[in-house]
Amino acid sequence: MIRVGVAEDHPLAREGLVQLLESAGGIVVVGEATDGEEALELAGSEAGEPDIFLVDIRLPGIDGLEVTRRMRDQHPDVSVIILTAYEDPAYATEAIRAGAKAFVLKSAEGEEVLDTVRMVAHGHAVLDASLWDSLAEEGRSPGEQYGLTKREMDVLHLLGRGYRNRQIAESLGLSPTTVKTHLARIFKRLEVSDRTDAVVTAMRLGIIE
Repeated sequence: MIRVGVAEDHPLAREGLVQLLESAGGIVVVGEATDGEEALELAGSEAGEPDIFLVDIRLPGIDGLEVTRRMRDQHPDVSVIILTAYEDPAYATEAIRAGAKAFVLKSAEGEEVLDTVRMVAHGHAVLDASLWDSLAEEGRSPGEQYGLTKREMDVLHLLGRGYRNRQIAESLGLSPTTVKTHLARIFKRLEVSDRTDAVVTAMRLGIIE
């Protein structure tokens, strides 16, 4: 059973989200919060930490990004999913760097929200598909290498732009097999299991921006 907390200041939006979550099998809502302070109190309540916390990015008082940072530091076992009505890649970047595991638009279909909750509960990071192109257009710099070679950084850069293996191979003059080898090394060095996790983790670590 996935334990979920919800932090949303708009009553109708919060009620709809809770109803959606409770209608799904394998998910239980363990608490609701209307502002950032309540969200942090809920995470540290005697009832126990939720596994997942859905947090509106624009909460009154302590905003969603600061809630995410404090969750990361004070409750590292709680995975935060940021919810927002604004399709702004800058918010997505900030959310990821704050420690969010997922960034979902409020315009998303209910099933997409549920899928995101389940994926994050299983250790994956998730970005709304509509944000990938916008994020790719923002400049990227290598930052710290974290043991990655220059060629692996080239692969990671293209991965962040949404390139598939064959496109990466053609762009860098490599064979698809070599690209797979580089990806395997990138996953190992960043301690991730898939392409999305690699990009999100690299952004969080400051390897790419």
